Amino acid sequence: MAVPTWGKAQEQGVRRCVGDTTRVLPAPTVRQTVDTIAPGVTYTCLLRPEGPWLLHVATIDLRQKGYAIDGVRAAERMVGRERVSAMVQRLTARGERPLVAINADFFDLGTGEVENNHVIRGEWVKGAVITDSPHDAFDNAHTQFAVDRRGGVHIGRFELHGAVYAGRGTQPLVGINYRPPHTEGLVLYTPWYGDRTLGDTLGEAPGDTLTGERATAVRPRDPDAAPAPRPAPSVAQLRADSARAASLAATRRAVEVALTFVGARGDTLRYRVATPRPRVGGASRLAPRGAVLSATGDSAIAFVRALARRGGTVRVLAGLGVPTFSAQTSVGGWPRVVQDGANVGVLADSLEGTFPRFSSARHPRSAIALSRDSTQILLVVVDGRRPWSVGMSLVELGDALIALGAGQAMNLDGGGSSALWVKGEIVNFPSDPTGERAVGNALVIRQLKP
Repeated sequence: MAVPTWGKAQEQGVRRCVGDTTRVLPAPTVRQTVDTIAPGVTYTCLLRPEGPWLLHVATIDLRQKGYAIDGVRAAERMVGRERVSAMVQRLTARGERPLVAINADFFDLGTGEVENNHVIRGEWVKGAVITDSPHDAFDNAHTQFAVDRRGGVHIGRFELHGAVYAGRGTQPLVGINYRPPHTEGLVLYTPWYGDRTLGDTLGEAPGDTLTGERATAVRPRDPDAAPAPRPAPSVAQLRADSARAASLAATRRAVEVALTFVGARGDTLRYRVATPRPRVGGASRLAPRGAVLSATGDSAIAFVRALARRGGTVRVLAGLGVPTFSAQTSVGGWPRVVQDGANVGVLADSLEGTFPRFSSARHPRSAIALSRDSTQILLVVVDGRRPWSVGMSLVELGDALIALGAGQAMNLDGGGSSALWVKGEIVNFPSDPTGERAVGNALVIRQLKP
């Protein structure tokens, strides 16, 4: 695709950020401006001529009280895409005080469903043991960012660790609002998923009715990809289609029981059985204060049938990571680029299944970093595909974040998805010709009410 040109608006924006850029700056000269957004919250714009690279950095002092770190889901359900600026506007409209926001996880361009675990204000939006990615060369958990219930911040390759308890019986929980392909067991569906659980209609996505109107032969193509009249199915697309078919095949045999939400404490959710009659084949209706427990495989199905007959209370344990902790917030990315102060971006292909076109090529990048003493969080966007900022490889991103003081850091979705919102506007320059892209989710720093 054609690289967006440096127009008058962009030139004015860069000048506002770092001053006159028309002069050639000798390396390693760095120009920067720093604005204080709120006590302990700053926005820094840096121009590094050796790239050249334009970096946008929001720094939050975690020792400063009165702030929350939240995930935000596009359209407030599993399906849908929305611009970061629009997500922030929704928060503002309901009386909240967002200060900074950044795009977060990789997502399906067709449905908007994110790939990794996602927790918003203590509620699970998506829970998975293995990251739901069609592009990963491995089947593993990707790097994620999380905040625990005590306010501790973490970067790691976290898995859902869940179990369902009823009476004297227990069964492992294999997913929340997500049925992993080729895996039998229990899945918990909540209203975040939509109006119904996964149904017996090929091509049906979360939140669809039973008409299958979203059925499509191939996934929508990435806006960053070069146009092609009739592209052959990619390996990633074939893997995604295979996984989807496996999930639907399992759903046709699923046995489901409706639940009513009773309460939550820490990482334990409590429900009451809502009906004595289980449903076979999926597509169970999700009540606003309800959930559905969906079983595949002989052991899990027997558990659900016995639960429906007996009734009573169900406890669902859902934790993140090892050792397991109760998550208040989590968003995903891919991969880790800094670990204990060292650049590990060069290892991404072998450790997390990235590939050279993604890891070694220069792209716009978004990232989350923790300072070496974990007292600060940095939200960073590097502009790319511009003559004045060419984007970074993962190794270059790791070096840049270490120079900013990072002890731990991870890459987020980038390319045309990269967007950093700071108190009223997107401060970076999104690379899509149409401007800011609609994405799957975001991470927001908001100011708590006094």
